Amino acid sequence: MTAQLEFHRYTVAEFFQLDLGESPEYELRDGIVTPMAEPSGQHENLRSELLVELRLESRRADLGFLVHPKPVLAIGPRDTRKPDLIVVDKEVWRRQTEAEAVLREPPSIVIEVVSTNWEDDYRNKPLWYAAFGVSEYWIIDPLYYLERYPGRKNPKIQEPTISVGSLVSSNSILIEKEYQFKSFTGSDRIKSQFFPELTLSVKQIVALGEE
Repeated sequence: MTAQLEFHRYTVAEFFQLDLGESPEYELRDGIVTPMAEPSGQHENLRSELLVELRLESRRADLGFLVHPKPVLAIGPRDTRKPDLIVVDKEVWRRQTEAEAVLREPPSIVIEVVSTNWEDDYRNKPLWYAAFGVSEYWIIDPLYYLERYPGRKNPKIQEPTISVGSLVSSNSILIEKEYQFKSFTGSDRIKSQFFPELTLSVKQIVALGEE
């Protein structure tokens, strides 16, 4: 089975028909079935607790959003992604997921919590999600993993940082859309166009993973 997966390029429709089991989880990357890295406990704590906080904020402010963990995004004919969290309009979710829980149109926000594969989160995923049309992309870099993997971090990040990218038109002839990022640290409150009254700071979000 492993050899077959390694040397066969699948379409998204074919990928969904594969019996891959529940662990590890997989994505389809350019037709290749690719296992996802197992997250740390701190990573999962942060993801789970932030999901709760954003759901509560959506209800409090009557924003009409759903927040889902590890959704399947079909971002191309041979590509799927499973981000840590998405924020999506309730009606958009219902319309797209009546038959199967797969989004083929972009959610409002994609949120990724950085682990040892920081290159993906900072370099590759902004390109993928911008091309898919995701309006806002959060990169949460809590630096949890440095004690075990001291060399595995973005060299420009010196303290826990959350970067929020807004989708804009690109001046590059290579791509149509890209993200314009603003980075937040310490007691900075996260600023999001979709959660205008959110009061969570970087410190508070990072602390969610340590609870």
